[in-house]
Amino acid sequence: MRNLLITAIAASALVSAAALVSTTALGGEKVTPVLKSDLQGLDGMEANIVLFEVDPGFQTERHIHPGHVFIYVMEGTIEIDLDGQDTIRASAGEAIYELPDKPMVGRNGSSTEGARFVLFQIGPTGTPLMVPQPQ
Repeated sequence: MRNLLITAIAASALVSAAALVSTTALGGEKVTPVLKSDLQGLDGMEANIVLFEVDPGFQTERHIHPGHVFIYVMEGTIEIDLDGQDTIRASAGEAIYELPDKPMVGRNGSSTEGARFVLFQIGPTGTPLMVPQPQ
């Protein structure tokens, strides 16, 4: 049942991504909320889906995600450096799964081309997508 719910929410986000209106620009990225919803039957849990469009060379600060994160890359290549692990790369049409509370840095894998990806997080209600984790 949970897998079906996750699949349905993710599919809805991808269909909705083409019709997005509300956007926020943060240095080197355009962030567009797609869906934020409490999950019925999973008390205290919510789904949060966001579309990111990042510039060439974009890189996040070191951070954690308080929930389970799924990233679907629509254009370009995304790289994830998790503390103590090899770099994870995903290109257009590929996806990445990240466990909660693992310090990491994400970046656009290209210094010449932008990237677009959908980030889908399932986590405790009211928690942010990213929490800074300085060294």
